[in-house]
Amino acid sequence: MAKKQEEYPVVKNPLSVIPIKPDNLEIKYDSKGMMHLRLSQEPSGMLKHVVLWLRYDYSRKIELDEYGTAYYSLVDGKTNLRQIIDKMNAKFDKSREEIEQAVILFTKKLMQMQMILLKVPASATGDKLK
Repeated sequence: MAKKQEEYPVVKNPLSVIPIKPDNLEIKYDSKGMMHLRLSQEPSGMLKHVVLWLRYDYSRKIELDEYGTAYYSLVDGKTNLRQIIDKMNAKFDKSREEIEQAVILFTKKLMQMQMILLKVPASATGDKLK
């Protein structure tokens, strides 16, 4: 029997997605006010035994610069990517196109590192709100 493929929403307006922080993320600030993110992960299987035996810190870490800190400080589970771009455009002396491209690329990088999740509201798919 064929496995049923999961259906995912088609996002018609990608900048309407809302970035959210995962529960297993720690945020610390350095003396310059820049964010340091640490994602705690629980390995499984044989890797878990090796990690415990070696006492290895199996987490992902990233140190953010001024732009990354400004971006991540706007991630509150309510603000969508378009609003983040607008706020960063007002704060930094860069063109809107540069800010938009940077936000999209940084969002993609954070998603790959699992340091951010995206919530897709009905407005992003073109569906009417219920």
